[in-house]
Amino acid sequence: MARAKVNPPPLWDIIVIGAGSAGLPLAIRAAERGAKVLQLEADYRVGGTLYWSSGQISAAGTRLQKSQGIQDSPNDHYRDAQRIAHGQIDPIVLRLMVDNAANTIDWLMDLGFQPAVGTPVAGEAHEAYSTRRYLWGNNKAISILETLKPIHDRLIAQGKIHLLLQHRMQKIITDERGVVTGVRANTPSGSQEFLGKNVVLASGGYAANPSLWTQLTPKVPLCSYVNPYSQGDGLIAARAIGAPLDGSDKFLCTFAGVLDNPKDPCSGIFLTLSPGTRKIWEIFVDTKGRRFMQEDHPSIDYRERSLLRQPGTAMNIIFDEGILQNSGTMTLDSRSVYRAEFGRHPAFIKAKTISELARKLSVPIATLCNSIKQYNSAVDSGIDRKYNKDFLIRRIEKPPFYAIKAQGITVLSPAGLKVDKKLRVIGKNGKPIINLYAAGEILGFGRTSGNAFVGGLSLTPALTFGKILGERLLKW
Repeated sequence: MARAKVNPPPLWDIIVIGAGSAGLPLAIRAAERGAKVLQLEADYRVGGTLYWSSGQISAAGTRLQKSQGIQDSPNDHYRDAQRIAHGQIDPIVLRLMVDNAANTIDWLMDLGFQPAVGTPVAGEAHEAYSTRRYLWGNNKAISILETLKPIHDRLIAQGKIHLLLQHRMQKIITDERGVVTGVRANTPSGSQEFLGKNVVLASGGYAANPSLWTQLTPKVPLCSYVNPYSQGDGLIAARAIGAPLDGSDKFLCTFAGVLDNPKDPCSGIFLTLSPGTRKIWEIFVDTKGRRFMQEDHPSIDYRERSLLRQPGTAMNIIFDEGILQNSGTMTLDSRSVYRAEFGRHPAFIKAKTISELARKLSVPIATLCNSIKQYNSAVDSGIDRKYNKDFLIRRIEKPPFYAIKAQGITVLSPAGLKVDKKLRVIGKNGKPIINLYAAGEILGFGRTSGNAFVGGLSLTPALTFGKILGERLLKW
């Protein structure tokens, strides 16, 4: 009796791990070049961090800039970005991004992406560029997803992209020479191997994986607002075949928030603490009860670095009943829901006296009383000589007294893989791992933006690197 023939698994031209900011443009452009593309995505939908991102992108020399008479160049963008990032951005990665970003944004606009009215701007949310190159869509990063997904869907329907959802990569497969030949993934039907000529890791960061965060970023407690699929799968797999990770020291927290669920480090929610959005009526004190910064300083970089210097990126926001009644809420909740948080949520503290408030915050009573006394004197005189707070509208004196125990929020993963100018992953010997590439947050936010938030330098590199990998860098 003849044995049934077992067909060997297909050999894909490109295996893309992830279908988000880098994976979508990569798959689209590679499929349009005629590649046999397999795309594995751990989530049940495509989009990745585009569902969490504010959607800010930047480039120099775009058609949009030229239409508004804005003179700009990739060299200017490079210098500006390194200025904001204190020279901490990987020069190879930044050069590759600025030289190709304008084509990326022009391409998105050709596909129907519409920049928000009034953009580009020089600065918004982060430190300002020296010229107007910073833009976004009306629906945050969903505007980009809505631009790319119809093309991606069409290529899937045409059989040019083979998309497998809920397929989470477990391992990178190599031969005896260390050459990458495919991946193993956990699928709804069990573990399965996929073979390909090129493997591209576009699987995001690790800020939804508390144990990996502790390994890679041990100096910063995790309080994250990220895609729950940011589990670091690509980093774990690449490290297992000898790719070193770096950049964990290049971290800057976002200012600031609390954990919605104190037992879940990935349940971070933001507080409205930007003086451009809401007047800052309160004072901020450290874990010793001392003021440590100008609460309404116009520079977000100043505010974030002031918080980063605090142990555990922790601070206490102090105010009283008069401020609670008259100021805007610090959450998106209604005033009644917001008020109900105090005494219910462990980060929202309410006390009858300042002494009781200090005890509940575990700070020295005398220190907190003195901080409030000095601030009240500044309100009376109209001049905050020590910290130069501008908005001095009310004393802190009317009971009950309130505090919010806030901390820095993590929105991106600092550590990542090192790549060369062709986006090939570098191995432990300093040489590229054959057939292995990476793009997106898996490179590490520290590599693309240094130790600062530079406008558009998270999403733009992901989109751009995915696009150029698919267009020209990958060979098969």
